[in-house]
Amino acid sequence: MTIFRFASPYWLFMLAPILALAVFELTRRRDRKATLLFSTLTGLEAIQPSFAMRVHRFLPLLFYCGVGLLVVALARPQSGVQESRILGKGISIVMCVDRSGSMAAEDFEINRASVSRLTAVKKVFRDFVEGSKDFKGRPNDLISLIAFGGFVDSYCPLTLDHQSLLELLDSIETPVPLYDTRGNLIRTRVIDEESGTAIGDALAAAVERVKDSTNKTKIIVLLSDGMQTAGELSPEDGIKIAQAYGVKVYTIGIGSSEPAPFPQYLPTGQTVMTLQQMDFNPETLQTIAQATGGRYFYAGDVDALKKVCEEIDQLERTQFDAGSYAEYRDLYYPFAFFGVIAAMSFVVLKSTRFSAFQ
Repeated sequence: MTIFRFASPYWLFMLAPILALAVFELTRRRDRKATLLFSTLTGLEAIQPSFAMRVHRFLPLLFYCGVGLLVVALARPQSGVQESRILGKGISIVMCVDRSGSMAAEDFEINRASVSRLTAVKKVFRDFVEGSKDFKGRPNDLISLIAFGGFVDSYCPLTLDHQSLLELLDSIETPVPLYDTRGNLIRTRVIDEESGTAIGDALAAAVERVKDSTNKTKIIVLLSDGMQTAGELSPEDGIKIAQAYGVKVYTIGIGSSEPAPFPQYLPTGQTVMTLQQMDFNPETLQTIAQATGGRYFYAGDVDALKKVCEEIDQLERTQFDAGSYAEYRDLYYPFAFFGVIAAMSFVVLKSTRFSAFQ
């Protein structure tokens, strides 16, 4: 259902005094008496008023219309689509996406085309959340998004707004080295730290995100190549934290241990693909899943995602009333634009063509 609203409606109260001033101005001009007295008007009656004389009395309307449009713009008119979900049953899921440097390796295929591990992760993530021809998606599940390299970033809290969630997913990228104008590498320490993989820290952050959810079932889906190379906490520490709060972790492995094309970013801005030996550690992912009561899947299997969905569908769900929500877009731009044009036109005309009329 399409709905309309003003985000700041109190500004509209200013329209009343503006309207009153406009009426007063027109009335005053209509009742204005002549400032020159003649003994007779004979001969003057035949003179028709010029176009400028006809128009100038309405010139103040241009100003008041412009101010009125600006007031409407300040009230922020918005249009939105409202959706309602009355009752549903779902679980709470935190999706942990690995964005470390190794995820740039192109040892994965989608539709027979080589893609990076991160691209494969995004494809798995999107199919899992949004659904596809083989999967129904997770429309009633509260889903959160966390990305991690050497540091952990919380992109989105638990939400039913999966469209916004997937838009945030698209913004996740692997670290890229930066060069100055002389071709020298800058921010090397930051790049090195961001290129690491802090699985333990990511698990701890994911548990913190989901532990207070009112849903009975709380799970983490970790998509990674499984090679811990950074962070304050080890995967074992993350396992203990997940166990303490009864959070199951489902892990999905991405990649392989074979040499794979890996991008090299040159100071010239070019990217060259070189063959490098890559790390892939499914054992860590298997250990995490087994210790927390989850399951490990390899994303290279055709039915891997389907198996994840099927298993998660068997978990206990919690009934909830999601109420309604709406997504709005601002409509104030044309009001502001034409308001400024009208006000400026009044000032220009008053100072030029109609300067003789007061």
